[in-house]
Amino acid sequence: MPSFAPPQNAAPHFDIHAPAPTEARLFRGALGASEWTFRGKRNRIFLIASGSGHIRLGRREVPLSGPAIIWAPAGETGSILFEAGSEGAALAVPDVTLGSAMPTGAVFAQVREAIARPILGNRLPAPDARRMLGTIATIEQELKADQPGAQEVIRHHLALLLLAIWRLADPVNEQPQPSPRAIVRGFVHLVELHIRDHWTIPDYANALGVTADRLNTAIRRATGRTPQELIHARLMTEATMLLDGSALQIAEIAEALGFKDAAYFSRFFKRIAGLSPRAHREGVALKKIRPETSYAAWP
Repeated sequence: MPSFAPPQNAAPHFDIHAPAPTEARLFRGALGASEWTFRGKRNRIFLIASGSGHIRLGRREVPLSGPAIIWAPAGETGSILFEAGSEGAALAVPDVTLGSAMPTGAVFAQVREAIARPILGNRLPAPDARRMLGTIATIEQELKADQPGAQEVIRHHLALLLLAIWRLADPVNEQPQPSPRAIVRGFVHLVELHIRDHWTIPDYANALGVTADRLNTAIRRATGRTPQELIHARLMTEATMLLDGSALQIAEIAEALGFKDAAYFSRFFKRIAGLSPRAHREGVALKKIRPETSYAAWP
């Protein structure tokens, strides 16, 4: 198992708030205390297999004793200190990577609710701690090796960790339906992940564990628009950004956005915007030219 051992009689301070990608590190038997500071940029998992320490999160300070797990969602700031001799692991995950690892289906909304709140030192059975330690070790190895398919392996193991955190929230067999607020948040999150996959409304409802009617009602009450209208608006935003800010051909933009062909994309765009993608692009180009040919621009 990889280890991290600070110099003897030292208490090094590791700042892991830099905007880096997923980062995993195992530590064991350090001769001195080890401290991590986090500034809310990424989601954090700390696993204490053995030993002790304490965590400061906002104004809260909680003593820690292994085996235990700490979950600090993005946005939470604080620090964690492990006493000398402690063994465990640290994992930092940006929101984008975490979002891609979220499980779908009926548990999606429940998992999302569970990871929205910090977990400060919940005790773990020793077998669970060893299993989670092995999962983080695999992520660390995949990050270091960076072989083909590494990101898929990492997403798979992150999904296992998310499910483990959800189970720590003591879900019961008969879970209540997610709240309208949770449905809206979950829907927006899924749209960002699957906008190019062209999911149907039943696809989104199924992933959220609700009926299509309940999804439609929640979105209408919160936004005044239907789920389909929000999906189309998001697609139009992406399409407009590519038309205005890239040199991609119309067919290439259609492919990038998941449309089956350029003609279908053009019909979709014209139905929403009132003009074709080509006409939109020509109009933007004309607006850029006009200021340059005005009297004010002449020498």
